[in-house]
Amino acid sequence: MGSGKVSGLITVKYIFFAFNALFWLLGCAVLGIGIWLHIAKDDYGTIAPSFAFLSATALCIAAGVVVLIVGFFGCCGALMESQCMLLTYFVLVVIIFLIELVAGIVAFVHRNEVERLIEKELLQGIRDTYPGTADREELKEAWDLVQREFACCGVDNFTDWYRSNGWPAMNWVPDSCCKNETTFCGRTETPGSWNPGGCVEEVKYWLSQNLYIIGVAGITIGVIQILGLVSSMVLYCWLRRGKAVYV
Repeated sequence: MGSGKVSGLITVKYIFFAFNALFWLLGCAVLGIGIWLHIAKDDYGTIAPSFAFLSATALCIAAGVVVLIVGFFGCCGALMESQCMLLTYFVLVVIIFLIELVAGIVAFVHRNEVERLIEKELLQGIRDTYPGTADREELKEAWDLVQREFACCGVDNFTDWYRSNGWPAMNWVPDSCCKNETTFCGRTETPGSWNPGGCVEEVKYWLSQNLYIIGVAGITIGVIQILGLVSSMVLYCWLRRGKAVYV
């Protein structure tokens, strides 16, 4: 093998190692955030009772663990020139890529059913669980955050809050529903002072206005995964042929 090719492969090796080292550190950070959220906020971000596994805590921990494992095999495979680790890295990234692809296709094909299921779960959280207990107000905090950020109220509209678990005999809404939020403004029973739109429609509108960001993010992730696959396979084939003649 010519010195130019060897030099090029060495460059690929160390770039691949550096990329996966950064990937591994990112995994540590995400996992740390997930653990902190679990300790400090428990299930913060869960507004759908049956989907606690989709809370910010669970997603951060799961993503952190996956990134740590993949980054570990990538780093060690490149640095130790281990064919087994490089092949394991390749297989893991392929599996992740396929899961993302299948999940995206299923979500798109069944988007109407998914939307109805999410709406049902959100309504259940409002009617049966909100505002949580005194020592676990994560549901209340999550709903307040969403309603303030998107200037919305309830799932479909403010009537979703009427006679809910928090006030079973009253037509009240959380203060975060108010156009001009003040203490107990949601208990005035004056709908004109509340945000009229439901949060589902507001979130859908926001997503439609930011599709290009989602698209760029998706394409970037896909390109990174493909580059990782190509690099790992190049190194694997190089080592398999027994032509690594550098020190």
